[in-house]
Amino acid sequence: MPHNYLGLHKSQLPTPCLLIDKHKLINNLTLMQQLAKDKEVNVRPHAKTHKCSKIAQLQLKYGAIGICVAKISEALVMVQAGVRGILITSPIVADNKIKQLIDLIKQAPDTMLVIDNLENAAKLNQVCQKHKLSLNVLLDIDAGIGRTGVHLNQAINYAHKINQFSNLIFKGIQCYAGHLQHISDLAQRRTLSHQILNAAGEIKIQLLAQGIDCQIQTGSGTGTFSLDAELATVSEIQPGSYCVMDQEYSDIEYKEQKFLAAMTMLTTVISNNHPSHVTVDAGTKALYKVATKPRIISHEHLNYDWDGFGDEHGKVTAASGDLPALGEVLELVVAHCDPTINLFDHFYIIENDHVVDIWAIDARGCCQ
Repeated sequence: MPHNYLGLHKSQLPTPCLLIDKHKLINNLTLMQQLAKDKEVNVRPHAKTHKCSKIAQLQLKYGAIGICVAKISEALVMVQAGVRGILITSPIVADNKIKQLIDLIKQAPDTMLVIDNLENAAKLNQVCQKHKLSLNVLLDIDAGIGRTGVHLNQAINYAHKINQFSNLIFKGIQCYAGHLQHISDLAQRRTLSHQILNAAGEIKIQLLAQGIDCQIQTGSGTGTFSLDAELATVSEIQPGSYCVMDQEYSDIEYKEQKFLAAMTMLTTVISNNHPSHVTVDAGTKALYKVATKPRIISHEHLNYDWDGFGDEHGKVTAASGDLPALGEVLELVVAHCDPTINLFDHFYIIENDHVVDIWAIDARGCCQ
């Protein structure tokens, strides 16, 4: 835990650091739940974004039915914090991780896991039989990324075979079109997402007609959740970034009111020896680098760029007007929130620009 910064103005914090405006965070959680309620779908947010059990607990408090995680290590952190209704959205195949999974479902029997391989399914079933446990599973369907999941043409056959395993309880399907989330044009994003998820929905309909208890269709993200919720077969959505937001998601077109940039970063000018730019203390070790640039919101005329400044430093230029002074603190919206958050240990929780709490990013570094 960092030193006691409670009550300080945000400009007095050591930089670079991550802030969360609590009012904006609650706004985002409330807005998501209302939009989901209007569409009659459940929300199971993806905690791979924030990696923080405090935020997961808030999401449950505001109406989420559970939490998604990408890795077993993230799931263990969440369960230890009392979070339940967990869906692990990537397959677990290694023996050491299957052992951890068994420990996990002993603590949280409602945990669900995606499967895309029958050999893996057989191994999981065998281990569950040994321990006299049942495991809730979803069939992962490839949305066209080629990352995980079975092809649509194989899904019916796989579902029937998985359903035959005595200790695996078939719950439904996952189909996550991650490659569509940042398409800027709303109409194009809707067309492409509907094409994929309608095809997955047909699988769900067929399985139900064939006596397979396929109640869940999940997989939507912050870029497509409201579009996918238009489809009758989609039962739940798993957006992640909406709670804190970033510049990549802020740049795309939405149907409804945009979510607020609840999370920002502070960085300090540490060198001003050049008339063309100043150097700040946030480089690639603080800001995950993507094509989109972070947006400086504390000064309208300033622009951030990594520009080869390396791990520890960033470059700030002025589109017009003066450059910031030495020691001046800048505030920005990060380009891509998930991997940026994974670089930090804590969020400083802000109300009216003052620190009211400090939340551990307790699943930070849980990449196993």
